[in-house]
Amino acid sequence: MRFLAAIILVLSLASGTHAETIVSGIDYRIVDGDTVHIGPNKIRLIGIDAPERKQYCQTDTGASWPCGMIARDMLAGMVEARAGLTCVISGKDRYNRLLGTCYGGISGGEAGRNDGEGFDLQQALVRAGLAVAEYSETYRNDEIDARSNGRGIWAGCFTRPKDWRRKKRDCN
Repeated sequence: MRFLAAIILVLSLASGTHAETIVSGIDYRIVDGDTVHIGPNKIRLIGIDAPERKQYCQTDTGASWPCGMIARDMLAGMVEARAGLTCVISGKDRYNRLLGTCYGGISGGEAGRNDGEGFDLQQALVRAGLAVAEYSETYRNDEIDARSNGRGIWAGCFTRPKDWRRKKRDCN
């Protein structure tokens, strides 16, 4: 099954068409709050940016908490609770990672088409305040809601993940 999914994915991406490809399976690994592997496929969750695994945030009282690890753990928990992962692949990024909208559970059809079948993992992370809407407007209203309600990273002080990564590069 994993081999077949990989072949279908490679053929569809190689064809040069803009058709979406669905990759799903129970053979997955959660890398961090916005990156997953399904079989041999490394997929970056499109439209969000989650704190890095080593990133810490602060509460409103100044206490540090491991927001990056908690974002990863929330994503892992959502996928595990739904017994698998389905991602709709829409392209590749500059690092050659697949870009996908990912849903909890495995669907034989069109996953996550707002028909009640899919559970949008990106949206859940942003709504919980464990990721920011980035690189698109798709989850912007979810971020506004999390921020105005002080959920997750919005409950205190944090550095946006892209700025945190840039700072880490500058210090090395």
